[in-house]
This record gives sequence, C-alpha cells and structure tokens, in this order.
Amino acid sequence: MKVKTVLLDAGGIILDESEHEQVRADIAAEVLSTLIPEYSVSNYYADVEEAVKSFCPSVYQYVFWKAVKHDAALFENLYSTFSEEWQQRRPPLKLSAGFENELRAMCKDFQIGIAGQYGHELLELLELRSLLECFTHRMTQDEISATKPDLRYYQEIIKASGADPQQCVMVGDRIDKDVIPAKLMRMRTILIRVGLHRNQQPRIPFEVPDMELNGVPGLARALHKLAEE
Repeated sequence: MKVKTVLLDAGGIILDESEHEQVRADIAAEVLSTLIPEYSVSNYYADVEEAVKSFCPSVYQYVFWKAVKHDAALFENLYSTFSEEWQQRRPPLKLSAGFENELRAMCKDFQIGIAGQYGHELLELLELRSLLECFTHRMTQDEISATKPDLRYYQEIIKASGADPQQCVMVGDRIDKDVIPAKLMRMRTILIRVGLHRNQQPRIPFEVPDMELNGVPGLARALHKLAEE
C-alpha cells in the first residue's frame, strides 16, 4: 500500500540528544556516588546497556532502581534529586545533523508528523529554524494523554491526523518504544541506530524493522525506496 504519512520520533531523529545524554550521565554518577562512592559514568553506561537489552521503558529509572536495590523510598529520594538537577542543567534542544535537508526532501512527497515525547519546545525550535511548515501534523506529547510504548499514544496521533496506519511509516531509534508498537498498529518502520539504544536487538522476527539506518542522513532516500516496495 502507498506510503502517505511519515511519523518522526523526536529524540534521536529530529533532535540530537548526545549532549543531553552526557549531562544525564554526569548527574546520575554524581547522585549515585553519594550512595556508592565508587560509582562512575562508566558504571552508569554499563547499567544503561542492561536496561536497553531488557527493553526497560526508562533506562534512567532502571539505573537508580538497581543502585538502591529496590528500596522504594531511597529510589524516590535519589531519583527526585537527579530529576531536579537535570532540569537545572538541561542543555537547549539541538537538531540532528542532516535532519533539515532530509526533512525538506521528505515533505515534498509525504505528510510529516511528530511521534516523540517532547512538547511545544520542539515546535518552537522547528519554527525558529523555519521547518515547522514542513510538518502536516503537529501534535506533541503535550496534547496526548498516553505515552510510548502504549498503543493509545499512536492511536491518538492516527485519530487526530486522519492517517491510515497501513500508509504510515514510523521512524524511530528504539525497537521497544517505536518499532514494536508501530508494527502492532500495522505501520511500516525504519529504525535509526543512534543514541543509547543503538545496540538494541530484536528478540523475535516480528520486532525486526522494515529498514535500518546508522544515522539521519539518507532517510529521505530510504523512505522513497520503502514506498516503492
């Protein structure tokens, strides 16, 4: 069936989150070293890899839950400190390298929508860069009651956009939150291997995306190729 709509994950696809992840790693190591003196950034990334392999929805919560050995009260205390510090030190949003060129090439032939867990700050950045006009559907997490990987998240986007799921392609950087729910909705999928989840692997054939890329450059060409199949 013809591809008409492309849904783009925000983190990793529209946005380069590498600086964000480095800051999160630094904060997590600082906070957890008060509990585990030898805890370091390298320990943090090792724990993140465990979370990624286990398909944990939140790698950050996984890291803290493991460190506190499932002590709920201690988790709430340390994770709140982490979250508060993150809000203070959070870097500004930054577009992924090559995204602007790919977006302008895609929007000539496809309707473009957002399927990522960012709010209106994302729209503000896109407008500032004169890219918002390329998006046919502009719903953000601020307007959606559910969140990934809940299927209701995708159902709300589909309902609001009036798109046919079988004519949609979901582009994301995670198998667990992007590929699997999109395939359950009967969408086609493109996995871009970047960021913390770049090494996440499908556990069964159903979880294999239709296409994979190692970065955002080349996305428009991949979409046209997928549309021809």
